[in-house]
Amino acid sequence: MPETHRGQGLLEYALLLALIAIVVIGALFLLGRNLYTVFYGIAEALQFGCGQVSQTTFRSYAGEGIEHSGPISPDYYPTVGSVSQSFWFCHKAVDVAGDEGTPVKAVADGVVRFAGWSDMGYGYLVVIDHGSYQTLYGHLQHTPSVSTGQSVTGGTVVGLLGNTGFSTGPHLHFEIRLGRELVDPTLYLP
Repeated sequence: MPETHRGQGLLEYALLLALIAIVVIGALFLLGRNLYTVFYGIAEALQFGCGQVSQTTFRSYAGEGIEHSGPISPDYYPTVGSVSQSFWFCHKAVDVAGDEGTPVKAVADGVVRFAGWSDMGYGYLVVIDHGSYQTLYGHLQHTPSVSTGQSVTGGTVVGLLGNTGFSTGPHLHFEIRLGRELVDPTLYLP
């Protein structure tokens, strides 16, 4: 009867697993934040369905019948930080990561349509009507610095960057709506 070597296959299997682990760890190290963004986007799409939360939020807080036309011309950046999530078909906004407590500013003159807690995932939220477009500032640290109905000028602090609602870390969720369409904020910021 031939002799069997059971341990030999186990050693080769262990070496193969070690090699796979090294490749995966290396890929994670090299991809870093980009990989996080991909997984976050996939999780968001699976959890909410592409665009569902954003569309619902604007209808609820800005009003179903609001229609605007005209140019989008923000004068200010909404906050200081780095873009942690870009605009794409399943994320109709830009997320700006930064330090908790960093001021969040209105990008232009307008009227606050909503300021308070959102049960739709945004945590503390401000929605501003600028006449020809609207902006949304989500995941603020605590109660916004402005009130519904208040007129604001560009550069007015509307809240502080936070981590409220469905959030994985301190960031501002920033949306621009032109009429009924959510547009890429990076195309319009100064």
